[in-house]
Amino acid sequence: MHSKLVKLGLKSSTGVVFRPGFIYGKRKVDGFEIPLDLVGEPLEKLLLSIENFTKPLNSLPASDLLLAPPVSVDDLGFAVVNAVIDDDFFGVFTIEQIREAAAAVKA
Repeated sequence: MHSKLVKLGLKSSTGVVFRPGFIYGKRKVDGFEIPLDLVGEPLEKLLLSIENFTKPLNSLPASDLLLAPPVSVDDLGFAVVNAVIDDDFFGVFTIEQIREAAAAVKA
């Protein structure tokens, strides 16, 4: 995505691309609420707690998809707000950078 933006002539210092992976929170579909946080939040805590053991596996193909901790929709929203109000935020944001940007708004 980032390379496509550069090809279009958009500077990487003027925009933000978020790469959160699995996003959890409550979701409404046809009037029914699906509590994705019942799966996402425990999975996030588990993957963050074993992060030191899974780091060596990052060089394997698709490990970033399988071992990436989920991100709360609230954290993603706070990170988006931070990117809108702070001109120092630009570029491609990883999961950790999303969490840091969200923490800056929450504080």
